[in-house]
Amino acid sequence: MDRTENDLRFVKFRKDFYYAAKTPSFVSNNIGGADEIARWVLDWNDVLYRDELHAPPLYIPVVNRLTGEKGGAGTPVLLKTDALLYTAESVIVYYEQRSLPAKRLLPEEAAKREEVVALYNLFAGPFEGNVSKYIYGQLLEDRRYAGSWFTQGVPLGEKLSYWLFFSSMRKTMKREGKVDERPSGERLAYIKRIFGKVDGILSDGRRYLTGDRLTIADIAFAAVAAPLLLPCEFGGAMAVIHSVPAEMRREVEELRATPAGQFVMLLYQDDRPLKRSRKEIPNEPGPLGKLGLRVGLALGRKKTGLFCFLQKRFPVLRLGVVGLAAVCKNDLLVEMMERDNDFTVEEINGKKMANQKGAFFLGFDRNSPQFDRERNMVRRTAKKEDMDRIRSFIRDACEGILQQAQPYGKIDVADTLCYTVLVRFIDDYFGVPPPTEPIMRHWLRVLFYDLFLNFTNDRAKHQEAVTASLDRRVWILQLIKDRKRELDNGEPFADNVLNRMILLQRENGNGWFDDETIQRNIGGLITGILETTNKAVILVLDELFNRPDVLRGAIDTARLKDMKKMYGYVSEALRFNPAQPGVIRYCESEQVLRGKGLKKYRIRAKRKVFALTACAMMDPDVFPEPRQFNPQREAVYMNYGYALHECYGKYINAVTISEFVAAVLRLPGVRREPGWAGRGTGLHVGPFFNNFVVAFD
Repeated sequence: MDRTENDLRFVKFRKDFYYAAKTPSFVSNNIGGADEIARWVLDWNDVLYRDELHAPPLYIPVVNRLTGEKGGAGTPVLLKTDALLYTAESVIVYYEQRSLPAKRLLPEEAAKREEVVALYNLFAGPFEGNVSKYIYGQLLEDRRYAGSWFTQGVPLGEKLSYWLFFSSMRKTMKREGKVDERPSGERLAYIKRIFGKVDGILSDGRRYLTGDRLTIADIAFAAVAAPLLLPCEFGGAMAVIHSVPAEMRREVEELRATPAGQFVMLLYQDDRPLKRSRKEIPNEPGPLGKLGLRVGLALGRKKTGLFCFLQKRFPVLRLGVVGLAAVCKNDLLVEMMERDNDFTVEEINGKKMANQKGAFFLGFDRNSPQFDRERNMVRRTAKKEDMDRIRSFIRDACEGILQQAQPYGKIDVADTLCYTVLVRFIDDYFGVPPPTEPIMRHWLRVLFYDLFLNFTNDRAKHQEAVTASLDRRVWILQLIKDRKRELDNGEPFADNVLNRMILLQRENGNGWFDDETIQRNIGGLITGILETTNKAVILVLDELFNRPDVLRGAIDTARLKDMKKMYGYVSEALRFNPAQPGVIRYCESEQVLRGKGLKKYRIRAKRKVFALTACAMMDPDVFPEPRQFNPQREAVYMNYGYALHECYGKYINAVTISEFVAAVLRLPGVRREPGWAGRGTGLHVGPFFNNFVVAFD
């Protein structure tokens, strides 16, 4: 197909589709140049996806079914929970709109952009058509060559079809693909003219076709020319040079020897990103798994009754078999949490923090000499006065992403919105940019899991966290080194938490606040941001969707941008649908709790004590009519813990969660996406809320 400049301005997509999987799928012609362009863009943006390869021409009915188009012109197809995109140009534009500036492949400057787009349209248009038809013409003459190359990585049924019905498929490909419309020698002559044009462009010694930076023009030429040059790094199906017809092999060797051919081979070696490992793709639930999810959802609807029952009937629940006690009643829990010298935290996660090289003051007890001095130093860098700045960043970032989502009529609140905004927030406010956004997401997920959810002390999970922590430590220490150099050179020094720590380090008397201490504390601050915020946002929306009458009031509040009132809805929703039911403490010696009553509750020595804050927030003495949803309560919520070790990010969470929820509720006609992606709390990866899709008008 001929392409115009508009192909790199607009996205082709389908709205009436359903996809509920934790990982996107990329459906392609396994040897297609356009397909390789899109695949390269995905890998360039570090996207994890299932690569679903299909053989020519058997990809055509698969693509037509997905896109509703005819003739297979919609290849490749990218399926996400909240978007179905087709054509390479659509994948390019979609990620150009969403990627950070350093990852963009289209220049901002108008003249340079026009140059890049003109080259792209040449390579992805007439050049691609001639290359593919030349390859088909060479290989279709012999079943062995076509079958061994075209069926790499495709489903078994397609492989069998090639061997059983090759003659009829060859006729179809030649007829519908117009392979014999022009002689192969004429096509090859055209291909060599394009190679000569590229030779001329590169003759001044430039690194890339339009200057010193990789663009989509470079990728297009390399991807389309790859089947003629056979680079090992090609992302789809690829033959080796000794397994192609002799005539074609001579042409491959001749083209490889040209400056353009060398350019492509080096580009594949140096600039073609690796695909992320298939081992990273999470398993999808089977029939039994889905049954378990249904049971979990049904039981989840009963949790309010359970919390009310426990706080009333079992103020302190003793589970001697597992060496655990649970405190459920509000006044007893308040007393326990305020007695932080008797009920301590260091035994719970201090060792794990130490192994992660991330000992943080929230993992210390009051009797630790590090607690006060490190906490006080951090308080001077992450301040309550920053809330307006934080609110502005989150609101603007959410509105930008939701505006981009408008044409599609749905948004994945977890994957597309929360995770993206939060990683960029960690960069903007805390001053810790990611090596790549997926890497930062991985670090924070595995570190958080090991610290707060690894109840069985799974050694593999712990080791994964230790590896991530060491990688993050090296990254942050290098950031500190680079920032100090910028400061010493008089370069602009952004106002963020990490940079404030560096400035504090240079004040008199702060020599103890060395780079390792900064690394530990900035790491501690950011570890809990990603998963806790994302989970809270989804739980709040889930609870509101379950309460249509309450939802209407929350939507009105969101539209008015009354964030104080919005926080009331958030706090109350999390009371019914808590992000965590409680926190764990440890008592070394026997303790007695009385609360406000006369009865004594004895806690045995050397016990882990579960402070069930979810139960305490159903206590009618503090939360009158606890089963009623009341966003105007004046009670003290415990959604972020309580007392000394209450989540340090409480004030930040109050802003960020409210802004995320309000941004989603302002979408017109917002509602759950039908099916698993929008049901309950969406699609999980372990305990993490990986996907949660809402639809809107």
